[in-house]
Amino acid sequence: MSVSYNVKYLKSLQAVRERSEEVYLRAQRGLLQHFIFNENKLEEVADYVLSLIERDFGSISNVPPHGRWRSYCMRTDTGEIRDLISEHVEQWKSNDVSHWECARRVVDLFMVSVLIDAGAGSKWRFNDILGTFERTEGLGIAALRMFEKGVFSSSAHNPFQVDARALLKLTDQDILDGFQVTQDNPLLACENRAQLLRSLGKALDEGPRYFGGQCACNSHPARPGFMLDYLSGCASDSPMTVSIDDVWDVIIDGLAPVWPASRTQLDGVSLGDVWPCPILAMPLDSDGSTKQQPGTECLVPFHKLSQWLTWSLLEVIVKLGRFTVTETEKLTGLPEYRNGGLFIDMGLLELKDVDRKRGLKDVSSSVPKFEVSDSVIIEWRAMTVVLLDRIADAIRGKCALPNAQIPDMFLARVLEGGTWKGGRENAARLRGDTKDPPINIISDGTIF
Repeated sequence: MSVSYNVKYLKSLQAVRERSEEVYLRAQRGLLQHFIFNENKLEEVADYVLSLIERDFGSISNVPPHGRWRSYCMRTDTGEIRDLISEHVEQWKSNDVSHWECARRVVDLFMVSVLIDAGAGSKWRFNDILGTFERTEGLGIAALRMFEKGVFSSSAHNPFQVDARALLKLTDQDILDGFQVTQDNPLLACENRAQLLRSLGKALDEGPRYFGGQCACNSHPARPGFMLDYLSGCASDSPMTVSIDDVWDVIIDGLAPVWPASRTQLDGVSLGDVWPCPILAMPLDSDGSTKQQPGTECLVPFHKLSQWLTWSLLEVIVKLGRFTVTETEKLTGLPEYRNGGLFIDMGLLELKDVDRKRGLKDVSSSVPKFEVSDSVIIEWRAMTVVLLDRIADAIRGKCALPNAQIPDMFLARVLEGGTWKGGRENAARLRGDTKDPPINIISDGTIF
């Protein structure tokens, strides 16, 4: 098979699940290099996740899907419940902004807000009129305030947009100021976030097919929100219907220039969030063969930020863009430290002693730390992808809902109502001083 096929495969949603399943098969045979897999605890974890869903939502059907919108639905310091996105949309509509342009604006905001949503670290805070926020909520509010001020817009008339011209001119100082970064309020990988947004500007500028829009011209530079115009051209039927593959093509191909070129490459093509996993060299079949695609060697793709962006944009595309999106079940759970941390904190995965000792070398805390490219992290992330599927399957069975009553984006609801929340709550309970996950990751701000 050609290399171009393998590149396409490793960038696909199909490959994320299939390659992670290969790691899981080895885990079931005790072949993980870095973890002990206690499969007998799977039911216990599923019960715990379901208990969180029932505690906070009553039923899985009441859980909103996991996405960036949730970061803007908050309880303020005064106890008031606010949906900041809906408030903006209503304000725009009152000023005669069309529903289509409202959807474009929220896509604009979410794309920036997700791309800078890598781990902020335990020391950073964002002080806002609504209160003091940290981690993902703080990053989201900071991005919103910059959006409102027109930091990402080159238009003198509309601050509420993100466009290529403004992003290409974005400076490191803009990010330092916008995120209130000081020596006493450090944000991890701050300069890398600025570079990521400049790279987004380059991707928008070079991607007129996806981001040029119907009104692309010198006075209307490329915007993330113009992807809705592209999708409308892909749509069939009425209401507009697109496949998740249509949305994924925009994200994985249109945003390819965003990711650092230093990542894993195949035939000179940078693959993004794709990493070698040494245990995949271990054969499983009786004849000694493996089930990997020719040319993919031992690579495992995750595309975490791309999938987080896709999950986040889906809600906007459906709710505000008025599309129907099919085959959303192709998306996987997010292999990040909250979901994955839950499985370690509850004993489903257990880091081996030799790796724990290695991870504690040169750190001042009791939490081991590894580079994002370390095979410890790759195994952990691959196992997280599959375990999220297994937990969702178990909860689907426990809920005993007729097929017609199973809500769409079921996995996204399990993430939002249970696994991600459970990972955060366990981190706060077990490591209250920092709320760190059970394993810390040294990242460049473009993955976690």
